[in-house]
Amino acid sequence: MRKLFLLLWGVVFFATQALAQRTVSGKVTDEKGTPLQNVSVMVRGTTTGTVTKVDGTYTITVPAGAIALVFSAVDMSPVEKAIGTATIIDATLKAEDKTMSEVVVTAFGIKKNKKDLGYGVTQLSNTELTQAHTTNITNALASKIPGVRTQGSGGSFSSSSILIRGFTTFTGSNQPLFVVDGIPIDNSGGGTPLQNGTPRSSRAIDLNQDDIESITVLKGASAAVLYGSRASNGVILITTKKGKAGQKNAIQFSSTYQIESVNRLPDFQNEYAQGNSGVFSPTAQTSWGPRIVGQTVTNAYNPVTNANDRTEVLKAYPNNVKEIFKNGVNWQNNLSFSGGTDKNTFRFSYGYLKNTGVLENNVLTRHNFSLNASSKVNNWLTVSASGNYSNNASRRTQQGNQLSNPLFRGWFTPRSYDLSGLAYEDAVGNQRYPLGEDHPHWTIKHNRFNDEINRFIGNVSFNFRLTKWLTADYKVGTDIFSFFSHAYDQIGARGGANTTANAVGGIREVRSNSRNLNSNGFFTANKRIKSWSGTFIFGSEFQQNYGNNAQLDGKGIIVRDFEQLSNTTTFSPAPGYSSFKFRLIGLYGDLALSYKSIFSANFTLRNDWVSSFKIGNNSYLYNGVGGTLNITELFPKLKSKIIENIRIRGNISTVGKAGTDFLYGTDSYFGGAASADGFGPTIAFPFNGIQGFALSNTAGNPDLGPEFTQSREIALELSLFKGRLNIEATRYKQKSRDLIFSVPVSATSGITAFTQNAGNLTNNGVELGVNATPIKSKSFVWGFNLAYTQFKAIVDKLAPGVTNIFLGGFVTPNVRLVAGEEYGQIYGNAFVRDPNKGNKIVVGANGLPLITSGVQQIGNPNPKYVLGITNTLTYKAITLSFLMEIKEGGQIYSRNIADLLRNGVVAETAAFPRYDAAGVLQKPYLFDAVYTNGLPNTTYLSAQDYYGNSGLHAAAEGFIYKTSWFRVREASLVYTLPSSFLSRTPFSHASFSLFGRNLFLHSPFYPHLDPEQNVLGVSNANGLEFNALPQTRTIGVGLNLTF
Repeated sequence: MRKLFLLLWGVVFFATQALAQRTVSGKVTDEKGTPLQNVSVMVRGTTTGTVTKVDGTYTITVPAGAIALVFSAVDMSPVEKAIGTATIIDATLKAEDKTMSEVVVTAFGIKKNKKDLGYGVTQLSNTELTQAHTTNITNALASKIPGVRTQGSGGSFSSSSILIRGFTTFTGSNQPLFVVDGIPIDNSGGGTPLQNGTPRSSRAIDLNQDDIESITVLKGASAAVLYGSRASNGVILITTKKGKAGQKNAIQFSSTYQIESVNRLPDFQNEYAQGNSGVFSPTAQTSWGPRIVGQTVTNAYNPVTNANDRTEVLKAYPNNVKEIFKNGVNWQNNLSFSGGTDKNTFRFSYGYLKNTGVLENNVLTRHNFSLNASSKVNNWLTVSASGNYSNNASRRTQQGNQLSNPLFRGWFTPRSYDLSGLAYEDAVGNQRYPLGEDHPHWTIKHNRFNDEINRFIGNVSFNFRLTKWLTADYKVGTDIFSFFSHAYDQIGARGGANTTANAVGGIREVRSNSRNLNSNGFFTANKRIKSWSGTFIFGSEFQQNYGNNAQLDGKGIIVRDFEQLSNTTTFSPAPGYSSFKFRLIGLYGDLALSYKSIFSANFTLRNDWVSSFKIGNNSYLYNGVGGTLNITELFPKLKSKIIENIRIRGNISTVGKAGTDFLYGTDSYFGGAASADGFGPTIAFPFNGIQGFALSNTAGNPDLGPEFTQSREIALELSLFKGRLNIEATRYKQKSRDLIFSVPVSATSGITAFTQNAGNLTNNGVELGVNATPIKSKSFVWGFNLAYTQFKAIVDKLAPGVTNIFLGGFVTPNVRLVAGEEYGQIYGNAFVRDPNKGNKIVVGANGLPLITSGVQQIGNPNPKYVLGITNTLTYKAITLSFLMEIKEGGQIYSRNIADLLRNGVVAETAAFPRYDAAGVLQKPYLFDAVYTNGLPNTTYLSAQDYYGNSGLHAAAEGFIYKTSWFRVREASLVYTLPSSFLSRTPFSHASFSLFGRNLFLHSPFYPHLDPEQNVLGVSNANGLEFNALPQTRTIGVGLNLTF
């Protein structure tokens, strides 16, 4: 009886609940009455929801007690409608007025209305960021943001240098601060050794782009002053994806598959064989040998005997260099779960990436796990937490100016050498190659490098609503990662490879750890009195950075391919260990005032205390003042069908810099000693059980203080044709002073250098952003964004007696800073020129150029401007988007192009017959030059002499090339399935895409290769290319599903 009663009660209860539910339907349109598709319709306070169909209609079952429906769509203002007893509820959505109400994320994640900001801010959506699905997020920013200049470096998994409005320091980092969900993170790395080792990646490569909601770039000191010392180079704010309140639970899956190939290969000649002066030689690196006509040679290299005793018929191998490379693959998969109620939200995601490079044995694998959650505990407390764990592992190949780089001489492999067909090793693995460097395939296989990074980025935040006008926020977060690398140099390696083991084989292991802690709390007061409104923020920040690094090299491999340090005979040098710790405490305040929508002013003040300077110099105060004036709000009659909005903004601010670049510069320290007389062997300590230390040659400076950068900015913002054309033009000037660097002193003092604040630097720049929608109809929309960047950095002052600061390179060429010149000029020996004859080259009696004895300025790596134009065309459910990039000016010292020419392997070296039918050497080349007596040069040269080391490439000046280009940087074609079709499937969204990167390149002054190179990677020194690994092109397909 009791069971029957419970059963009946249950039936009645559920029947009552079912009867309490009811169906509501309706239609959603825009202001013109056009039906809107894919509008989200949610029952407020629940996860119940649906989306509108292609005709704008919807049907939803609302539970008992439901109060309101919330209608929302991208780029539309949300609308809430009370349910009451209605069964039909229609809604009209209006387009958001972005010119007046665009909200952007600023310092510490604070959201502000862009119209009230006196400084430049640009925001990129996830769609704009992930158009080409790059492995490293730094590469995805190219030419998309006015005022931001990126510089790629080539090689697998490489990074891009990012400059926001120019340079602010000499020898410290000019890279911006990266901030994820309000927590500063480490983006160090990316710098590549000049002489040995592999390409490096900046730590931004650990981030999964699919987890990013948007990126906001804070430009200049004014925008970043609240972040203090770390933000003098600008800030990249990353906001990750989160669940949204009232959002229906959703599962999203995306997958992309890309093919990666070398972007540009040289145009080789296949007419002349290996050799010199027309004679075949199996040991010659060059292709100045005989014309290939099917003749037989009896002294070709024989890998079997390792001697030049093989008979072969001479022929060209057109693809011998191309076959060094292969097609790489980039495969990315992402799965996420998200949802929310009116009080709680969550999002969990997993991302997997595998990127194989264009060289064998190069692969990067990354796993990302991300969790974001928030809860409105009650009416006055909201708690949020986020965490991201990444595991990043890679294998890489040698690069740089060394014999173990497969492209050190691989680019100019003799045209008649069968690089892939002839054996390059014996059964044991001993190298078989007649030339002086490592065989490209051998070094890729045997000189190995792998690394692994485990990283966690997370934070917990609390928002307290103390009163209607006062809130308190506190966030604590961390960025922790461990790094391990293992490098193996094979026995018989001819180059430096990883350890410079000099053919005996070597192993290097490096372990490092980084721990960054950031704590930030602030109060926010908001008051509105009639037409005036004000916001005051007061807070404090604590930051601690700790890192350590341990390295051990073992040389003299005992058993081949047994990759253990115990399998080496010596440890050289002795085990190395270093560590650092840095702390910063900051107090800051920010006052913002506005009157209606006409005027706004912002005042910022911050004081930092840092551990890197002595007491007395470790506290420094800086400030910022900015304002906006809306002309059309002040004079409403200016508004018309053409003019929508005119706004002027400007600011003056100063920011101090005292990050981790100059730690331990205030004292003199002892280091490991070595004893040598310049003739005999060096004695390294510890020696016979005795340790030795010597005082550093660089003396510390207890008076060292922070660097400062002052920024002045003025901008004009126009919105025309009802927001269809938006223009933002900015002019700025930045002056950096008290820049820190090591100043040389006389060695007789017992030291050779002294660290001090001694330099000044000025940046002048212009940036222009244009957003336009020239065509907008019911079924077709064409819009474009334009990003123009132009700046020039001038070195104003160095220390007395300092003629230059060496940034990187060799005696010739090198990159240096010189007072009065633009930042980072290329110096090297040059051709002697006659100023009385139009500055023509001076040649000797043999018709070959004369060379200067010293070095001089021979090139400028800085472009005049960079312009990016992103076009987006949408026709119904199909969207085509492509980014065109124009770079004007800038020069580079190209070792690769010089090698291709002086070794006779590319087409222009065979533009004229090298010999006539009788075998007589032809001399069709003439330098446009004068003799030492001023008379015109009349001495003609052969191709080998003209392009050789005594001709065009006798001086570093001959290696200089202009790097202007036009390229299609990115493109994508997306098809989104219509809702009418998806309504019969489990999916609420489905799209397919075809995309690519570096799809087209035109560089009229830079032949054969892609000019986007920098041998030092992410560095202050640009403009040097030494045997670079190539830039790549990618073409891929993608799938995106939402359940």
